[in-house]
Amino acid sequence: MIQTPKQSPVYCPGHTRPVVDICYSGETDCGHLFITASKDGKAILRQGDTGDWIGTFLGHSGAVWSCVLDKHATKAATGAADFTAKVWDANSGSELISITQDHIVRCVDLSKTDSGSKLLTANNCRKISVYDLNSPNSPISMFEGHEQIIRRLLWCGEDKLALSASEDKTIRLWDLRDVGSKPVAVRQLWSKELSDPVNDIQFNIHCNIDQVTAVAACGNSVQTYAFDWRYKNLVEQPESLSTFTLSCPVNSVSLHPTEKFLVCGGENHIIYRLNSETGELLETCKGHFGPLHCVRFSPDGHVFSSGSEDGTVRLWQTVVGSDFGLWKLSVPNEVSAVNCSNLPTTSKEHCGSNLTEVPATGDTVKS
Repeated sequence: MIQTPKQSPVYCPGHTRPVVDICYSGETDCGHLFITASKDGKAILRQGDTGDWIGTFLGHSGAVWSCVLDKHATKAATGAADFTAKVWDANSGSELISITQDHIVRCVDLSKTDSGSKLLTANNCRKISVYDLNSPNSPISMFEGHEQIIRRLLWCGEDKLALSASEDKTIRLWDLRDVGSKPVAVRQLWSKELSDPVNDIQFNIHCNIDQVTAVAACGNSVQTYAFDWRYKNLVEQPESLSTFTLSCPVNSVSLHPTEKFLVCGGENHIIYRLNSETGELLETCKGHFGPLHCVRFSPDGHVFSSGSEDGTVRLWQTVVGSDFGLWKLSVPNEVSAVNCSNLPTTSKEHCGSNLTEVPATGDTVKS
């Protein structure tokens, strides 16, 4: 393993039970934001570079299993154990839409190309639904295929496809090209069988390259795949690139947006950073006191965040010691004057948020 300086993660309190999902927005006037989902029934919106609290979405009466922000962080969606999927105004925190289903809503995702005007959901009855949020009373499409709980459901292919991963040891691609404002049937394009139940899947689209790299957390391993989403090749299953075996079950994985490495974590409380081509162990990050449920890189790749059974969110540096966010470099034994007139406003003031609840400010702790 390459020797790297010890991490000092930013600790983000606020949740009182396990944190099970994390999602980043695209670039906004406030920079990148991220949302976290927890079994305490809350979703929390935070500043992407510092972890500072912006607001809490209150309204679910059960564990929140999934969360997502649209590209511009104007809209959020959550899925919960109270059998509902909810859509929120991310500026005010108000609930916009509540959709009741017949079981726990395990996965949600907002469409990427139209400011989140469509919502994908998957519930524990293994039903996948597509909603037009301009008319959300009933789904415009509903379909099944998985034999066990769906752990991840993602829009892809410019919102013309959906990718799902399940505990039935398969990942599947669905054709949504004909889904519009009226109900239509959805066709499964392929099903790829893996060696173990799939806990997570994420993908990166490389600029000017048709190939998409995907990475799956499957049993005790991380598996990488090459997808080709050009429509003439949609029926071809993804090409398996490599498999990296770890010493514990892996619950979540995330690819760096530009570099050739990934982070993953699972039952032994440790985050691993690996070379995504060779599997070389680059770094281990310790600090959580429970299993890892979710890890995600920020869109700019400067940090990655983790959510754990211990009820905390932590931010970690991709390049340890860099001057970014709350990790400000200082010269020992040197004191300089501070011009208070140049200090930035808080995230809440800058974003003009009206979300309520006492803020939980991020702080750095030694791992």
